[in-house]
Amino acid sequence: MRNYYTAIQFWSYSLLVVCLCPLAVFLGAYMNWPLGIAPLLLLAPPTVLAAVSSPRVCYWTITVISVSSCFAEIFFRPDLEEVRSTYPLSIMSAAVLIGLVMLIDLYMGKLRRKLSQLHQQNDELVRQLYETQKQSIADASKSTIAELKEKQTSESKDNTSAESGVNYPLLLLTLQDIGRRISTNQSNESLIPTVISTAKASLQCESCQIYLWDTKSRTLKNALPARARDQLDYRPAANHGVAAWVIEHRQIVMRNDADQDYRLKRIIEEDAQMPDAIAPLTVGSELIGLLIIDKIDVESPTIGRLIYILSNIYALGIKNSQLFKRIEEMASRDGLTGLYNHATFQEKLHELVKNAEAQSTNLSIIMSDIDHFKSFNDTYGHQAGDFVLKEVARIWKTVMPENAVLARYGGEEFIGVLLDHEYSQARQIAEDLRETLENCPILFEGQQLQVTASFGVTEYRHPATNTKDLVRAADEYLYKAKEGGRNQVVGLDSNTTRKPGTQAS
Repeated sequence: MRNYYTAIQFWSYSLLVVCLCPLAVFLGAYMNWPLGIAPLLLLAPPTVLAAVSSPRVCYWTITVISVSSCFAEIFFRPDLEEVRSTYPLSIMSAAVLIGLVMLIDLYMGKLRRKLSQLHQQNDELVRQLYETQKQSIADASKSTIAELKEKQTSESKDNTSAESGVNYPLLLLTLQDIGRRISTNQSNESLIPTVISTAKASLQCESCQIYLWDTKSRTLKNALPARARDQLDYRPAANHGVAAWVIEHRQIVMRNDADQDYRLKRIIEEDAQMPDAIAPLTVGSELIGLLIIDKIDVESPTIGRLIYILSNIYALGIKNSQLFKRIEEMASRDGLTGLYNHATFQEKLHELVKNAEAQSTNLSIIMSDIDHFKSFNDTYGHQAGDFVLKEVARIWKTVMPENAVLARYGGEEFIGVLLDHEYSQARQIAEDLRETLENCPILFEGQQLQVTASFGVTEYRHPATNTKDLVRAADEYLYKAKEGGRNQVVGLDSNTTRKPGTQAS
């Protein structure tokens, strides 16, 4: 107990509660609140946090200090006469604090008991593994290699002996290692090779393929890009054969079992090259893909169970990888337009400038701002403004080259980086963008919205030599375009192209 009270964590919470006590008195008096309200609001968060993260003796001590602080307000409130009738609220506040801590204490107790059970189970598995390995070493020292092979052969003929000979502790440790290796790979590019290698090692097979399921197109795609040296004996089809049956029924099909199943005999005739096993990769009711296993070296009655366990582990790993990629994509892109956001654009621009400097290639920037954008929001509402932004982003994606890096720079500003494009080419693309926007009215709820934009164009090294100066130069040219009457392109040559009759406003 002495170690608990000397811990920095305990004294930090204690000091925080003591410091909040006079603040609660001041706040209660200033806001003319009933007694107990201010201490409850200020002291409940640190008390609950201490209950969650501190030893039991510590957080109960913190709770006693907090409860005392609730009653300490009675002696220091300058407006005591006005709030004397609200003494019961101090008792209620103290009761609320104690109740919160008791609930947390109960919940933490259940968690501790659960963790203790898990630790006991883990210790038991380790003990079993140790005893099994110890026994195996003793048996190996007393028998020859020939005797061991003869014993294994006799056990393979007896199903009961085969079932009892499974080293479950070792199997659990193997599955734990597979799960750890899969969880450390966050992208499919590194995850799929790990899945294939662990499947080959665990199932002792020569061939393993992963096909991912596309829900929209209802097609299967090999998770690994095809290579010239790869010779794939089996390619699953989503609309016929055994793969289609697995997709529909979400069940594992083993070739040995399927030969004896009258329901699958006709389907197997369509799939003459059917592999040893096809397993669905599912998470809940969602199909992730198919696991194709072929040329298994060792026949075992437990191979189906192992494939079932591995397919579930692999499905969770692939699903987590897909979710991780989706979260990364959401974090790097603007939610409204789908273009890169400002922060991601700055990172990519820095990389592109660095590559352009190293390889001595051209790089140009186009920056634009929608003219009179505020009027769309004021006249038609913010939904119209959002619709205009999405349509402008769509036009940018259509007109700009495929390798261009596009972003919503902020508000109604858009920016694009053109790789291997000189200034003259970038200016022509900016003109194409301007004309497309001007000549293609945007239809919103039956109304045609006339949208125009102003553009600034610049090129790397003329004269900007870093990302900051490059964006600043494009922004300056954009500002000149808006000053000069909008709906025009301004760049290095200071010549502008503007629709006749356009006036500055």
